[in-house]
Amino acid sequence: MRHERKYRIENVSHEAVLQDMMSIAGAFDNAYPDRWVNSVYLDSTDFNALNENLSGISQRSKYRMRWYGDLNGTLHTPILEEKVKHNMLGYKNLLQLESTKLNQDSLRKALDLKQIKDLGLIPTVTIRYLRTYLESYDHRVRITIDRNLQYFGINNYQLDPYGKQDDAIILEVKYDEEDEEDIDYILQDIRYRLTKNSKFVSAVMNYWS
Repeated sequence: MRHERKYRIENVSHEAVLQDMMSIAGAFDNAYPDRWVNSVYLDSTDFNALNENLSGISQRSKYRMRWYGDLNGTLHTPILEEKVKHNMLGYKNLLQLESTKLNQDSLRKALDLKQIKDLGLIPTVTIRYLRTYLESYDHRVRITIDRNLQYFGINNYQLDPYGKQDDAIILEVKYDEEDEEDIDYILQDIRYRLTKNSKFVSAVMNYWS
């Protein structure tokens, strides 16, 4: 299992955050080219996943369908992810899905899965952002920097075309449980304040509140 430390940063540019991360100890470099990340998040009709997050339930999970690239057109090789959290640690269960489209009929068909039905889950929001990937020279620490966050509501499998913009920068530092002591010097060099942040919660609160 791994740690994910999250920082919600406001009124600071992506370029400034990137420069800060590239200058800390650990010899970070770009791991992949920047790319757009898209996720359809699922929840029950009574927002059970949202309420568990807000209540701070220590053991919980949430489901999302994730793909990269364009929001519209063909969604190439999307992945259904169950993101499981145990206190401060987490892991993912992954299921490869067939390519599909983000329209009402295609989305309903793509998510017509027994495990989704059994849990009573339906698509609730779509989240889209541009992600920068960094990795330490020893491959033990990964950093992602997300910008241009957009939230779109989903009602009856139909995407609301009018998204809401979130101007914050979301910084995440990810590392395996057993490496925490060894990479503490890196964590100490991050000048931003550690926060409890969930893009899913932000999206639901922005769209449904």
